[in-house]
Amino acid sequence: MLIKAILLGVFFGFALYKVGAHLPSRVSGMLRLQDFFLMKAILFAIGLASTLMALAHFVGLFDISHLSVKPVHLGVVVGGLIFGLGFSLGGTCPGTCIAAIGTGISRKKGLMAILGGLIGALLFNLSYGYFAEGGLFEKLDLGKLTLFKLSEKFPAVLNIGFPGLLLMGLALMGVAFALPENR
Repeated sequence: MLIKAILLGVFFGFALYKVGAHLPSRVSGMLRLQDFFLMKAILFAIGLASTLMALAHFVGLFDISHLSVKPVHLGVVVGGLIFGLGFSLGGTCPGTCIAAIGTGISRKKGLMAILGGLIGALLFNLSYGYFAEGGLFEKLDLGKLTLFKLSEKFPAVLNIGFPGLLLMGLALMGVAFALPENR
């Protein structure tokens, strides 16, 4: 299992490097809607994964019971917005900052992103007990929800199941092909 995880990490790092996700200028260009190359790669990857998962389900190779759905939590939404702000300001995130450091392209930004993540994790750990005792986490928990009804166990926004997942995957890949590389 460890070998698979290492190989997957190496493959993911290589893919990040090949699409230029380790370059803060490319990330910032994407977020400013000036350089669409990275956005095209992300949309295509999500579309391909969605399409392959739906097709694997249709031919009986994919068992949905192995997946779990995490609750939608308002705290995660707020944290995601904070993360997105740091992502756009720094032009790097946890996955890409390691690649940036490893290639020597942007060691300072990469190290700052890692330091920011560690400080954020420390602050969360230090404040967790206070917020948990006050019941804040329960108030922010919105329950489990999926976009498509892939299982009877979880409510969904759209009741179209795996055909919807397939259509979304194909649509995302189509958008990826239709987008220009630069504005």
